[in-house]
Amino acid sequence: MERNDVVAARTKFLREIKQVRQSSHNIVYLDETWVNQNYTVGKCWTDTTSPQATGVRQPTGKGSRLIILHAGTKNGFVDNAELVFQAKNDGDYHNQMNSTLFEEWFRNQLLPNISPNSVIVMDNASYHSVKLEKIPTSSWRKSDLWDWLIKKGVQPQDNLSKAELHELAKKLDITTTYVIDKIAEEAGHWVLRLPPYHCQYNLIELIWAQVKTHIAKKNTFKMANLKVLVKEALSLITPQSWMEVVRHAKQVQDEDAQQDIAAEHFVVIRRQYNRKF
Repeated sequence: MERNDVVAARTKFLREIKQVRQSSHNIVYLDETWVNQNYTVGKCWTDTTSPQATGVRQPTGKGSRLIILHAGTKNGFVDNAELVFQAKNDGDYHNQMNSTLFEEWFRNQLLPNISPNSVIVMDNASYHSVKLEKIPTSSWRKSDLWDWLIKKGVQPQDNLSKAELHELAKKLDITTTYVIDKIAEEAGHWVLRLPPYHCQYNLIELIWAQVKTHIAKKNTFKMANLKVLVKEALSLITPQSWMEVVRHAKQVQDEDAQQDIAAEHFVVIRRQYNRKF
């Protein structure tokens, strides 16, 4: 039932991450998360009627938001790679992260603090995936399509329509290169991107869950205290915590790889059976 492109991306990732694990490369996992000012445990006893009420009094609404960007390895968080800042209250926190901010962090806080020849695992968020060269789309103006084709060494006929120019551009063999990947390559590293819809392969997600659990239990619903609490929660994540999530992620990835092999084997057997009967 899965799309072929998703299956292909997963298979490619699982093959490559297995090869990386078997090599001597250092693997770095990065991601962003957020925590609201009024973040707390999902269920707790609250008494709002009595003047002598005890328990948690949670304010209404979510409050302001902190965005957290960090990276880690099997040995713990990367030194000096922590970035925590308050976001504007405009809905999706992804709106506060942009390619400029991410690239600045990537260059100045991540790359100087990781081992040589590291493999950097990240998802395909838009600010991670700015293309080094823009690829033509149907929204391009006809003149822009024409100029792009000329730069690629193609001389279109004068009477071609915009739609025909776009179809001509689509036929060119263009390798997509991302800005971040190029920056990493120039620094001697390699970016490995997660397959779509497979955030569970990025083990830092499990670290975020631990961080948020600590925050939820101790949050006082004040932004000044929340900033201190975030740093406290990050500091409590030990190398042992990272080693445990590394083992868990490996187990999940290996199980999925075996399931894909079994599914492929089933398809082959079914085809042979159909041909026979």
